[in-house]
Amino acid sequence: MSTVKTDLDKVRADAQTLEQRIGAGASKKQAELRVDLQNAAVQAKALASAIKTIADKQRADAKQRLQEASSRFEEAAAQAKDAAKESEEQLQASTRAMLARARVGLLDLSHALAAARSSASKN
Repeated sequence: MSTVKTDLDKVRADAQTLEQRIGAGASKKQAELRVDLQNAAVQAKALASAIKTIADKQRADAKQRLQEASSRFEEAAAQAKDAAKESEEQLQASTRAMLARARVGLLDLSHALAAARSSASKN
């Protein structure tokens, strides 16, 4: 169980870093923002995959939260990938929406971590 908690802690820290990068990118110029969003898309996709792997080892309550978090980061990755084709106004809106998804995904990860710790303390 300690390996799972360590993995879950790492994924949560990665999600926090991604959320901070998206937030910081919102104030950049259009060209810089497009590059950052493409990088964020790759990172969000990798994060979603890591979350799915960890979810398989969890109990039902944490597993559900992890599946929801994974979906949020997959949506964020898809949105970031599509953002390269958007106008500046649409790009800003996409960045805000992606940031919102990352924040909800991070919240789901926090809930999953709490559920995993709770079930570990009962054992």
